Amino acid sequence: MVANMTVFAVVPVKGLDASKKRLSSVLGQHERRLLTEAMLEDVLAALKASIVEHVLVVSGDSGVEQVAEKFGFSFLLGSRAGLNPAIGEATEWCVRKGAGSVLVLPADIPLVSCNDINRIIELGSKSTSVVLSPSNDGGTNLLFRNPANLIPPCFGRRSFLRHFRKANSRGATVKYYSSLGTVLDIDSADDLKKLIQKEKNTICAKVLEQLRFQKGLFAEGNSQLGTNLFEKLPEAKKLEK
Repeated sequence: MVANMTVFAVVPVKGLDASKKRLSSVLGQHERRLLTEAMLEDVLAALKASIVEHVLVVSGDSGVEQVAEKFGFSFLLGSRAGLNPAIGEATEWCVRKGAGSVLVLPADIPLVSCNDINRIIELGSKSTSVVLSPSNDGGTNLLFRNPANLIPPCFGRRSFLRHFRKANSRGATVKYYSSLGTVLDIDSADDLKKLIQKEKNTICAKVLEQLRFQKGLFAEGNSQLGTNLFEKLPEAKKLEK
C-alpha cells in the first residue's frame, strides 16, 4: 500500500494461441504460444516483486488461468470482446474488490522490472493522477489511474494522446514514465532482435534460447524459418558460447 492507496494491477491477455500473429513469419503457432506464456510470466514476476497488492489477469482464454495461479494472482474469464472492454470489465472487478488505483500493463513487455512498476505507482500517488508510459508507435504500454476509474481505457493506435486528453478533461495531474523495460513490446521480428541483444535474464530469453536448440520445435512447415529460427535473427549469434 502506498500512502493509504490500495493498488491493483490488471494484465489483459488476448490468449495463448491467438497472440502474436504478426510473428508468424518467424515463429510457428506452438512457438508463439511458448513465447506469449514466457512474456506473461516475466510481467507477472515483476508484479510479484513490486508494491502492487493485488493482480488480476483477464483473458477470454481459460488456459491463461493456470499461469495466473502459478503466481498466486486472480484470474477473470473476460466476457467482453476487445481489449478496452476487457480492461473496463477488469477495472470494475478491481473497484468492487476495493481498489484505490489501477495499473494496466500488457503481457508482452518482458523487460519491465519491479522498479519500473514501483516508480510509476509513486509518480501517481497523489489523488486524481494519471501516469502514462508510451509505446514506440504512439500508443500506450502502461496506464496508471488514481482513482481506479478516473478515465476509461483507450488502448490502440495513437492511444497515448487519447489517454492524455481524457485525463486532462478530468482535471487530472498527468505524468509520464519511460524506460527500456516499458517501451519494448514484442510484436515483430525486429522486436525479438532487440530483446535478444539485451541479453536479459528473463524467462522469455530462456525460452528463446531453448527454441534455438530444440530443433524438433522447428519442423519444416511449422514456420517460414524451417529448422532455424535465427536465420532471420542474426543478432542472436551474440548469445553463442
